[in-house]
Formats: sequence, structure tokens, C-alpha cells
Amino acid sequence: MSFIRFHQKDAIHFVTNRIEHQMFLLLPTKQVNELILYWLARARVEYGDGIDIFGFIFLSNHFHILLRDTSGNLASFMNYFQGNLGAAVNAHWGRKGTFWQDSYHDLIVHGENEFWNRYAYTLANPVKSGLVGAPSQWRGISALPYLLDNKPIHVRGLLKSRFNESCRFRRNVNRQDFERTWTFHLATPPGFEKKPHDRLVEFTRQLLQSACAKYRKDRAWKAPLGMQKVLQQHPFAHPSKVERKRRTRFFCLDRAKLESLEESYRAFADHYRECVLALRRCGRRVGWATRMEWPVWSYPPCHLVPVGY
Repeated sequence: MSFIRFHQKDAIHFVTNRIEHQMFLLLPTKQVNELILYWLARARVEYGDGIDIFGFIFLSNHFHILLRDTSGNLASFMNYFQGNLGAAVNAHWGRKGTFWQDSYHDLIVHGENEFWNRYAYTLANPVKSGLVGAPSQWRGISALPYLLDNKPIHVRGLLKSRFNESCRFRRNVNRQDFERTWTFHLATPPGFEKKPHDRLVEFTRQLLQSACAKYRKDRAWKAPLGMQKVLQQHPFAHPSKVERKRRTRFFCLDRAKLESLEESYRAFADHYRECVLALRRCGRRVGWATRMEWPVWSYPPCHLVPVGY
């Protein structure tokens, strides 16, 4: 079944993407970390209206972001973030060509237990991947330190394109006039909105302790690679074994509920394909796409906001 985005309103999304050929282009060096945080903060502030980010992790060849979208801006947010980050990191490494393996994979998370499963998976992903022994040892970009310290993600940077345009023809410009600050806070997970932050921190510590114990056991207690060896990897290298998983549309631990969700998705996908075929038969005439009854939560062609918002 081909991949058709299904974007429910106010749903919690587990968003993932990988680097082309799974290369280590997001190697957690100081410069790359700064680029990731800069474009993440800009995307969240400028294109992330209605997007609540609960957690994120960036490894050398992929990332995960756990969020809730209440305004239908996820596609715009991801297009801006991934496009600019890919171009910036490519330029940093002196590289050209495709950066991301795909647009992005969007998994809809159903249920409270499912949320905490993905929350722990996100924050403890360096441990699960066998890179470090504890989440706090990872030197890449992670939401964990901002969560533990209860501090906002705060980035100050240069509007480079505007600055360069103003510098053309040797104009005398003040660099500080083109510097901006982007700030956003992590969203409070469901169930902790009215509780002290210390309760969330303690709960997260226990959750990660349990998750990391499971991940170490799954890896047969094999010693982690360690940050020193991680940073010695070449950015154009890639894993010897490429992990491939079957794509799904939902994350649900209840098998019966998951089957029901997948059945609803199949009906949704059939409806969407019927609309696409009808659009092709009419020769894609201007305006016809907006007149058609596209299924709710779908993205009509060339639209970045799903039906239903």
C-alpha cells in the first residue's frame, strides 16, 4: 500500500526521518548541533503555530520528534525545518545532493501508554542505538537537558540571507540589525499540565531508567560505542547494516484497536485514490482539486494543510 498521509486533528505525532543512505551527516559536532538547534527553533517559532513539541532527539543519521499539532501546520513546519537544515548541513560538509531519505515519516500515537512508550523511546534513543550508556551522556541535540532544567530552547542567530543581500555592493550595514532570537518551551506531557515540574522530572527519570534497562537487555548487555568513537566517525560513512522496518500509520499497543485503526485507514486510502483518479480524468484542470470531496485528514495535491482544519 502506498504511503498516504493521514493527519488527524489534535493527534500526537511521532515524526522520524533518516539521512540519505543513512550517512552520519548529523554527527554531533559543535557546529552541526548549533545548526540543528538554530533551524529547529526558527521553524517552531515561525512555522510551528499550534505545534506542541514534547521531546526530540537527533542522532548522527536520523531524528525523532514527538509533538501534537492543533492547527494543521505540521507539513509546513517540517518542510521549512528539513529544507533549511539539510541545505545548511550540506554546506557545512561541502556536500551537494539529496540530504533526507524521504520527506518524513509521521506515526500517529494512540493512547496514554503509547505516548509514554514513544516519549521514553525518543529521549533514550542513543541508549537503544548502542551509542552511549545513559541518555545524559549523548552530546547531540536532545530535549532531555531542557526538560530536566525546566528551561526554554533559546537560540540567537543571524538572518544570513537578508544580511548577505544588504552587504552587496559593499554597503555599510550593522550586523546586529540582522540578528534575532528564537525561543520556545517544551510542551508539558498529557496528565502533568497541573502538576509541579519536579513530578514530571522524577517520573521521566524512572521511565528512562526502566526503558534503558530494557534496551540494554535487548542488546545482550553489549558495551556501547561511546561518544569518543561516535565523534571519530566520518560524516559520509554509514552503518554496515541498515535497519529497515515496515511502515505503519499508527502506534498502538492494543492489537484489536490497532486493527480497527488500520481498517479505517484502508477506507481512507481508497477514498483518496478515487479522488486522485477522478482528478486525472478531468485533466487536472485549474480549480478542480478544491472542488472535489477529499477525505477528512488528507492532503489534497499541492496543499500543506489537511482537510478538516
